[in-house]
Amino acid sequence: MKYIIRNGGIRIILSIALLLCCSGCSLFTTREPEPPSSQRSSFVQPTSAQTVVANLQNAIREKNAENYVQCLLSSDGTSTASRQYAFEPSSEAAARFSSLFIGWNTSRERQAFIAMNARIPGTVTPTVSFTNDRFEVIMPDSAVYVADYYLKPNYELSGVPAEFTGKIRLTISALQNGFWAVSRWSDQQLGTAQNTSASWSILKAQFAN
Repeated sequence: MKYIIRNGGIRIILSIALLLCCSGCSLFTTREPEPPSSQRSSFVQPTSAQTVVANLQNAIREKNAENYVQCLLSSDGTSTASRQYAFEPSSEAAARFSSLFIGWNTSRERQAFIAMNARIPGTVTPTVSFTNDRFEVIMPDSAVYVADYYLKPNYELSGVPAEFTGKIRLTISALQNGFWAVSRWSDQQLGTAQNTSASWSILKAQFAN
């Protein structure tokens, strides 16, 4: 009987010691939630056409492919058959890359954007600006945004233009989930026959897979 009591007492003491030990470790402590990625800090829920434009510029500056794609109409069920993302290249790009932009979609946008970012040093950010911008049309379910753009990727790549300028025309549509996204992106080259610069379409073509 004494042996049984002694063993029982030892087991109780060991159990108490084990509980005290575990209470001091992190096993039972509440973990602090991980801070959100700094790349997504500037992304705002696109509840308006204006927000989509701001998100697009920030995604380019931050080299954030996921935020970039969220600015474009996808085929995840939020769009309709009459509203699928379409890209209309500049005339120069259409002439040089006649078949490349056929069937161009959000997935191709993402691939080209990622490929471009891969050639930009980690601490370097692209320069992008929209000027002379305005909304030509604002309706309850769509809007048309027009602006002159300047884009300098700041990549480490020779043999291709370093700067791109032109006119961007974005048709931004309201989705079934209440958010907005670019349903059509039209690009236009600026300049004269004697003085032209590469358009955004040329940049996309350089990194298309």
